[in-house]
Amino acid sequence: MKQIIILFCILVLTSCKPAYKFDYDIIISETANNLGDLNSEYDDYNSDLPYPAQRMDIFFSSNRNSEGVEFDIVSGKLDFSYHSEDDILNVSIPNDSPPSESGLIFPKINSDNNEFGPYSYYSGKDLLFFYATNLNDTFDIKFVELTNWNYSGQQIVSDPISLTDINKIGDNLYPSIDSERKKIYFCSNRNDSCFSLYSATYNSEISKQSLINNNIQVISKENILSSKYDDKCPYVKDNFMVFTSNRDGSYDLWYSKLENNNWSVPEKFDNKINSDYNEYRPVIFELLGFNLMIFSSDKPNGKGGYDLYIVKIDKYKN
Repeated sequence: MKQIIILFCILVLTSCKPAYKFDYDIIISETANNLGDLNSEYDDYNSDLPYPAQRMDIFFSSNRNSEGVEFDIVSGKLDFSYHSEDDILNVSIPNDSPPSESGLIFPKINSDNNEFGPYSYYSGKDLLFFYATNLNDTFDIKFVELTNWNYSGQQIVSDPISLTDINKIGDNLYPSIDSERKKIYFCSNRNDSCFSLYSATYNSEISKQSLINNNIQVISKENILSSKYDDKCPYVKDNFMVFTSNRDGSYDLWYSKLENNNWSVPEKFDNKINSDYNEYRPVIFELLGFNLMIFSSDKPNGKGGYDLYIVKIDKYKN
């Protein structure tokens, strides 16, 4: 009888265990979701993640400060959390860290012109922050160096430095550096009426000094990745490349894999990511065991103009 009573008590206690409750904000799935309060009624796109972590900075281009006129680089924060009880990856936009134009970098790079395509690259303790700006109706790729990024010590931001050899011809935007740290991918309309994907291969590891010295071995058009239409915004991580192209009508997101040192024929992401509208500037990263992509789109039901979206891409990358 005593054993029956003990068993009954155990059953009562376990059955009364409260259900797991969490107020989810933005659930990340294989269907793209709007990044909510990170966006504005204006255009928000061209993002970069300088250091993916559970609370991370995000840099992106926006014309919110000029109320729809010129684009600056602004920043915000994202809070990620994985909830094994519900098998849900959640992202929230902290109320205490709204998108802003604060920091040491932005006063150096933002101007009366348009600034697009931020990209962060670590060189030792220092951060090289790339972007493109238009001057005399031509877009050039530039960068600034921030010393002691996330380290103790005095932080100094250099004046903007131009990638002069890359910028010699046409408009050049959206740099992204490969895992071997010797190649910059970018898009350009050099020698053509449309944009194609290019790479600049350096003779040594990319650093502030090698960029200043223009230590370039060769600049090549990536023929497998490019089409007779506009191909823009390459972003590479390990052996995976994502970019945007209007080869199929509106701008859509495409991907390619590096196999035996050659890029595969690009494939298009499905309609859980692409829409009948424009999808632009994808960036990819890994966090909490998931492969994720942030991009921008002007599809309806957003906050206005282009908005930033997030989606899982494990089935494409693995």
